[in-house]
Amino acid sequence: MKQNRWRPGLVLLIVLVVVPFAGWLIWNNLGQTRGVALGHIVGQTPAPLAGLAELISGAYHEYRANAVRWSFVYFGCLFGSAFLSALAGVILKLESFGRNEKRQRDLAALSAALAALLITLTSIGAFEQKWRANRHAADALEALSFELLKPDAQGRQARILADVQRIITERGNQVLTA
Repeated sequence: MKQNRWRPGLVLLIVLVVVPFAGWLIWNNLGQTRGVALGHIVGQTPAPLAGLAELISGAYHEYRANAVRWSFVYFGCLFGSAFLSALAGVILKLESFGRNEKRQRDLAALSAALAALLITLTSIGAFEQKWRANRHAADALEALSFELLKPDAQGRQARILADVQRIITERGNQVLTA
């Protein structure tokens, strides 16, 4: 029995240290490979359109980073809830988990309650809608950036700027109404 005393501590260590650290790494590093072409477009854009290219690039990177973060929060809560729900059932079913039935039931109840809270938080926070709004806006800006390379882009600068404004406004409305 004494040989198994380290297991709860190890599980706690993983939950309290490893999982948040992995989350932090994902939060800060995901999505950095997206938008590589946009950097090349900014460098190839004619001088009169350089400011517009920088505006599009900056907004793109902001929305892409937001999309990655909202995706992490949304899917983290979704998969976390599924994991905690399954864990609650496993805790109750496994006889080798522990001899203390009261603790076993308490852990299962806590796991189920946390799962319910994660789903509620996901729904109330509208994480999926915020992720999608930022993802769509980033994709639209990336596609629009290619307009800057077309030969007649200087003559269409006002229309391209209006498209940027429309994308930004739509994204804002989608986030606010989520």
